[in-house]
Amino acid sequence: MSRRPGYAVALVAALTLLLSGCGLGPGPGAEVEVVGRTFLSTGVTEDGRPRDLVAGSRVRLTFDDGQLSAQAGCNTMFAGYRVEEDVLRVDSLGGTEMGCPEELMAQDAWLVELLESGPVLALDDATLTLTGAGTVLTLLDREVADPDRPLVGPRWQVDSLVTRDAVASVPGQAEATLTFRDDGTVEILGGCNQGSAPYTYDEREGTLVVGDVVMTAMACEDERGELEDAVLGVLRTGALTVEIVGPSLTLTAGDRGLGLRAGEDGAGS
Repeated sequence: MSRRPGYAVALVAALTLLLSGCGLGPGPGAEVEVVGRTFLSTGVTEDGRPRDLVAGSRVRLTFDDGQLSAQAGCNTMFAGYRVEEDVLRVDSLGGTEMGCPEELMAQDAWLVELLESGPVLALDDATLTLTGAGTVLTLLDREVADPDRPLVGPRWQVDSLVTRDAVASVPGQAEATLTFRDDGTVEILGGCNQGSAPYTYDEREGTLVVGDVVMTAMACEDERGELEDAVLGVLRTGALTVEIVGPSLTLTAGDRGLGLRAGEDGAGS
């Protein structure tokens, strides 16, 4: 019996569709879909009932190339992972060993149990769902849930000082802020004095150059002066590397840097 010329093509297409429908094609939870992404929790249910996370806490999952990082409000946990037919397989989770309130420690343990149970992954655009042992954890892509702030606009408050590989908190109760304005100047509250400087920001390259800094000249021998010296030492270095992740800004120059967090909008022209 003769067959029409398009018969073979149609048969191949039909077989491809059939195999795809049987789950032999890539599924919504395939590793390629989550690798390089961070997700933040938006809700949890257990046996169909809502489970409240500890107030002020949030589950955070980051899928790097074969490595999973997980947080639930206290320690950072990490392990190798793989996705097999939409099931998340996690090696034994290790992590930091910070002492936290008992309720946060219990929440860490709950997350470890869920991740090591082999939960099923389902990814719908920016929404990731983990389902296992009666628990459904729903998360949203970090870039949607907590997008990167622009450099210009927020009042950035210094909350950490970076020296080589160490990160230290701001000394005492001293405060320092940077506000980048859209006219090309940055307003500086150094901790003791205040002032300003011109700046040039290359967003594509992630570099910032701060020009001559002009400050008031009050003498501060306490922790405010210590913070100001650290802030101005970084700003006067020259070219700075800029990294913005959500509400966090990091400015680094060689082995020194500043960690800042976005506050209220303080920009203007």
